[in-house]
Amino acid sequence: MKIKAVLTIIISLFVGFVFGFLTSGQFMKREMRNKHSHSYNEMFIHRTLGVIEPTESQKDSVMPIIVNYAEKTMFLKNKVSGEFDSLIHKMNIDLKPYLSNDQYNKLEGIAKDNRRKYGR
Repeated sequence: MKIKAVLTIIISLFVGFVFGFLTSGQFMKREMRNKHSHSYNEMFIHRTLGVIEPTESQKDSVMPIIVNYAEKTMFLKNKVSGEFDSLIHKMNIDLKPYLSNDQYNKLEGIAKDNRRKYGR
């Protein structure tokens, strides 16, 4: 009789962990999808407004400034990303004579994954 009670408790805990794990994964997946569904400019504006919390009268005067800087920071981000990719590519070319084909392919694979992950 005690074994049945202990097994019931263990099974209940296991089922609870499984449901908790799956639920947590779904929440994280939804949160990440929401974060990545907005453009850089939208997120920059949203975060800046969230930090300064402007009043309605301030919004009219600060929005053009925030939008202007959102565009400038996006340009700078793209420029730096391009320069970074170019630098990594040059490094890979310089390393190629010293690496086996397998090592070089791994290095190129990482660079491709980073470009895909960060949308470059």
